[in-house]
Formats: sequence, C-alpha cells, structure tokens
Amino acid sequence: MKVCRSNYTSRAGRLIPAEQNMYIFDSREKKNDHIKAYFDRHGIAYRVEKLDCGDYMIDGGKVTVDRKGSVEEISGNLTNPTDKQRFMREARRSRQLGLRLVVLVETNKYKTVKDLVAWKSKYTHVRGTVLIREMERLRYAYGVEFRFCPKMSAAKKIVDILTEKK
Repeated sequence: MKVCRSNYTSRAGRLIPAEQNMYIFDSREKKNDHIKAYFDRHGIAYRVEKLDCGDYMIDGGKVTVDRKGSVEEISGNLTNPTDKQRFMREARRSRQLGLRLVVLVETNKYKTVKDLVAWKSKYTHVRGTVLIREMERLRYAYGVEFRFCPKMSAAKKIVDILTEKK
C-alpha cells in the first residue's frame, strides 16, 4: 500500500491536498452505494482498488474496516465452514500486515456483541451465543473488533473508525 505523500485527483477532477486523507474502497465491495453517496456528498476523497484486507482504509493507514450488511452475513462468515476459512485467512493476514481489523455490522437492532445473546438466524440453526463465541475467539486470537451501527450511519462510522486515535 502506498503512503499519501502527494496530491491526488478526486473523482470530480478536483486536486486533493496531501494532508487530507485518501480513503480506499475495495474493488470487490458490493452494495456500497450508500457509502459512496456519503463520501461524494461530503467531498471526501476516495479511490477504488483491490485491498488485501477489509473493505475500507486510509492510504497508508493501520486500520481496515470490513463492512457486513447484516448480522446474518457475519453469522455466515463465522459459521459456514467455507466462509469461515476465508474470514480467518483475512484476520490472519491483517494481523501479519500490522493492521487493526474492525468489522462493522449494519443493523438497527444491536449495539454490542453482548446484545446478540438473544439473536437467532432466520436461515440456519445458528444462535447468538454461538456467534458471540466466534466473535470473542477472533478478538482474542487476532485482535478483531466488532462494531454495530444502522445502515444510514455506516459511512460516517467508517470515517470515524479509520480516523480515531488508538
């Protein structure tokens, strides 16, 4: 990944000062029109390219955000054997690259991992207690953080996570 040291040109053709963060969106990220709209509306510079870990990060940053569209999606990522292997590889890779991985789950109902205790999947037999156990396992093994927010505030939350001092 390149470090932001010079001027970039935004999608609108405006020159972006080097001191302004350049956000990177993973080219494989789907259904993120609401994220792009927020960035465009607020004049926040971004470019789209393949990321090794996560869906969003700041050029040269040490944090990456992996956005999940629902609790069902993260449940599948953590309990379906094929998806779980892929997700574990991503968690390991982020740790090896020195990146802090934050998983942002879009939901109106839950605010913390502990709130998932009463959750149950509509499509499988997975329950909240199993999901919590898998999330805690990832937190202890790889330092993965799980955060929750409504879909409409996901873009702002991504910006906040990527720019917070830790």
